[in-house]
Amino acid sequence: MATFTDVVKKLQGLKEKGFVKTRRAGPTGIGKTLEDLLDITENNIPGPDLNEEIELKSARKNAGSMVTLFTKSPLPYGVNSILLKELGYVTSESQGEKILHTTINGVSFNTLRGEIGLKIDLADDKIIFACNKNRISLIIIVRIIK
Repeated sequence: MATFTDVVKKLQGLKEKGFVKTRRAGPTGIGKTLEDLLDITENNIPGPDLNEEIELKSARKNAGSMVTLFTKSPLPYGVNSILLKELGYVTSESQGEKILHTTINGVSFNTLRGEIGLKIDLADDKIIFACNKNRISLIIIVRIIK
């Protein structure tokens, strides 16, 4: 299995190659091509691509979409429903159903539909999503499994 240093060296070698045509059409083409060039077997497992510690991400240049680093259900069980109820909103595309699409960071609370929204904090082996809306405070914890 490749080490982090091995992967960095391979990526530097790919950068020196310049443009490489994708080997698959569509939105997954870039990732598949990168995996092929790094000799990584394609998989859809919900975890790191290499050595249980390296998650590989790729995107097309000037792509407008964001990249999801990870998706993890927070604790306690059912808190996603609470978040949707408290922070969700209806759009013309959501057909009357509440949705919650937002980008958060660790510097400050974001603005969600004109109100204070969410922020990330790190503590020991936890990622904490802090929420402060209308004097309601929620702390959602995602454990990092090592």
